[in-house]
Amino acid sequence: MLKIPSLRPTLFALLTAGLCFSGLPAQAQNQAQTEGVAKGPLPLAVVAADWELANVVISPDGKHIAGIAAVKGQNPVVRIWKTDEMDKVPVQFGSRSMRFLAVSFVKNDRLLIFANQPVALGANSDWFAKAAVTDLEGKNFMEIEGEFSGFDLLSRLPADPDNILVQAQTETGGEALKYNVRTGRSTRVARLGDNNESFNMMPEAPTGAIVGITDANGQIRTKTELQPKDGTWFSRVFWRPAKGDWVEMTGLTRDIKKRFQVDVLGMSSDERYLYVATNKNTNFSVLARYNIAEQKLEDPLFANTEYDAASIVFWSKDEADDAVIGTDKIAGFCYLGPSRECIYSDPDLSRIQALLERAFPGQLVSLRGLRNNGSRILVRTTAPNSPDAFYLLKDQRQLVRIGSILEGWDSRNLGGAQWVTYPARDGLMIPGILYTPPGYQKERDGPLPLVVMPHGGPWARDDMDYDSGHWSQMFATRGFAVLLPNYRGSTDLGMTLWKAGDKEWGAKMQDDKDDGARWLVEQGYADPNRMMMYGYSYGGFAAASAAARSSDASKGLWQCAISGSPAIDLERISNEWGANRVARINQGVTVAGRDPMKDLDKVSIPWLIFHGSYDRQADTIHSRTAAARMRQVNPKANFRYVEIPGMAHQIVEMTPEHKLQFTTLIFDWMSNNCGNISAKFKEPGLATPPSRRAAR
Repeated sequence: MLKIPSLRPTLFALLTAGLCFSGLPAQAQNQAQTEGVAKGPLPLAVVAADWELANVVISPDGKHIAGIAAVKGQNPVVRIWKTDEMDKVPVQFGSRSMRFLAVSFVKNDRLLIFANQPVALGANSDWFAKAAVTDLEGKNFMEIEGEFSGFDLLSRLPADPDNILVQAQTETGGEALKYNVRTGRSTRVARLGDNNESFNMMPEAPTGAIVGITDANGQIRTKTELQPKDGTWFSRVFWRPAKGDWVEMTGLTRDIKKRFQVDVLGMSSDERYLYVATNKNTNFSVLARYNIAEQKLEDPLFANTEYDAASIVFWSKDEADDAVIGTDKIAGFCYLGPSRECIYSDPDLSRIQALLERAFPGQLVSLRGLRNNGSRILVRTTAPNSPDAFYLLKDQRQLVRIGSILEGWDSRNLGGAQWVTYPARDGLMIPGILYTPPGYQKERDGPLPLVVMPHGGPWARDDMDYDSGHWSQMFATRGFAVLLPNYRGSTDLGMTLWKAGDKEWGAKMQDDKDDGARWLVEQGYADPNRMMMYGYSYGGFAAASAAARSSDASKGLWQCAISGSPAIDLERISNEWGANRVARINQGVTVAGRDPMKDLDKVSIPWLIFHGSYDRQADTIHSRTAAARMRQVNPKANFRYVEIPGMAHQIVEMTPEHKLQFTTLIFDWMSNNCGNISAKFKEPGLATPPSRRAAR
């Protein structure tokens, strides 16, 4: 078993060989030459804009690269480059009615595109997902028809030139379909009943890892079912040999109320083992083999002493790229530290990783796609002060810059960040990320105004990748310290931290945010008289709790609170949690604590809520109800509710106009309604947008 500490691994010596840089456009050939000019605050128009280039992928044969790109005044488009002709203008196509979200290669000459489209349905208005297959010029567009609530690619079926295997979720379960990418016809391969969790429980895996437990013929090899027993529900994993019936893997059964993880990651080529990630009987997840014949887990192959292990990288230079399905040539392991990082045991990958880390010091470098025996590699770089950028490494010598989600900004004009850990009042250690303004030195510059910005979920986490919503840098470049606390209830940082959040909404979970702010005051980073909380989704609930606790538990701490698209009513959240019984049993039962909806009369600090009218995830009814109740029980409070027409919950569903509206609202509130912060902070050129519903 390999155990590693929390520091970024430096197990392999750097290469002496150099890299030749090139790229598109010409003025961006060398990132160091084109970025780094001091620019002041990150403009709100830049924060609101679509990502300049995102979701970049490479074809199975390594001959093409595709990504989603922004076009000013239009919906995002798909761009496609030939890897041997990166200096030429890429192919580009888009849609007037749909916003493209993601793209992937399902064949060398076919793309699977996911998009969202707004649909007005009164109280049920929402953005609805669409999926389509097209050629590399966008001329042969075939929408995948069906009443699907979700859609996933199970396998590209590399041995089949015409078909792919997809999983479609419906209200009654779902089905696995063999879909013909040439004709648009589909045939059902298997049906997913409402007691099945899925055919394939794979989490998102890095390119190069197995992404589906299917064989080359598309036969489904694993499934997971939920079955009741003795008053609870059990998740049961089944495996099917190439010839034979389903066999239950009894050693992988789990009681869903206990919430330990069992993710099937792959299968050995001799079909003797399943590879799994699990935290059964451990605080942090480990990677291990499950012996099919003996029905038991073996000792871990990989574990981290401070973070969850995440996945196994299966890759071999000697095999075709898609032939990785069905092989067990382990090339490395990945874990969820401050960011997701991988350690490679394969000498070729370790050498390439070392070379790239030397080329991009201070950044996290990840290999997103390895093609043609490693002669074509898609590379992503990121850091808290370096927006995600994408490169093509050709023949392990020439590095071609493709683009970034935000051009022209880097460590010389964005704020720095550090991973911190602080004690909560009950002694639990809370990890988080602290952003500070560009060039900030605590000894010289002293305490800063502070924004505490809890993540959504709450079953999620923040990491040290660039904050792609730009919110952290939006505040940091305006002179604020920003704390992103991974409060109790956050995932992927151990079972202890995760389960400590059960039934502590608005209570100990909220204490963690307060304690983080007070700790930063003690450390000399934060001005105790200029602190505020801004959060979105669950983070919006946390900001609502900060407002509701401002007369007692958090008295005197916050100057104001801003809730973006919050779920505020704790009782409603608990009763309606999740679209299926698994979510309600698994997570809904953990939703309890101090309900801010019942303490609105105690709000004594300025509080802003904004919410999208098309939000069905944290439904708009939460904010509407809170606004109506505030007018009744606390009419003299400095409070405002603004509803943004047509805006949904997820950032990827928002238009730049939506984002510009609420970022303008945020800084208007900070400039005029945030106590001592407003006395020293003014955002120039504000024009608060009109709203359809507002309460003062």
